[in-house]
Amino acid sequence: MVKSRRSFLRTAGLLACGTALAACTVTKSGNVTSVTLNVAKIDAYAKAAQNFANTILSVPLVTSALGSGPVAIIDGCVAGTVAAIDQFDTAANGAATVSYDSTSVKTAVNSVIADLQTVLTYAKQGIAGIESTASTADTISKVNTAISAAETILSLLTALIVSVGVARAAPTPMSEAAALSVLGA
Repeated sequence: MVKSRRSFLRTAGLLACGTALAACTVTKSGNVTSVTLNVAKIDAYAKAAQNFANTILSVPLVTSALGSGPVAIIDGCVAGTVAAIDQFDTAANGAATVSYDSTSVKTAVNSVIADLQTVLTYAKQGIAGIESTASTADTISKVNTAISAAETILSLLTALIVSVGVARAAPTPMSEAAALSVLGA
């Protein structure tokens, strides 16, 4: 049986979303929808987002290509991610799972998503600024791998939170385990 690349990506995306939803359950009771999130999974995704931003900041070629303005924004994203993790963990109160309505904990996770999107945008700009330098091939490869891992984490986080836990079937560049491994979470 020969599978097309598109079929493979669609299957991989659905599998990744299914994995993300394993960290999330949705229950309805009348008009009330409760979403329960796996605290450890959200913490791991947020830590991966923080590690990605720190990785981008640790590559001098990328930071010099970006300039001081975007680097300051990425620094702000790191601080925002740390604050969001703290807010989420406070709301979880040491529990293994946290249930929330659509206006509470979702804000903290959305903050991580927004910060990760910002860092991804700047990382892609920074890497584009140095791609023509042949001596940086290894650096470019490592940053591109980190970008793919961050895109995977972003997709998984988004799948957890969009439409009160209803995942979008978006393909991810790599598996959840590979992304968390690359980003040290």
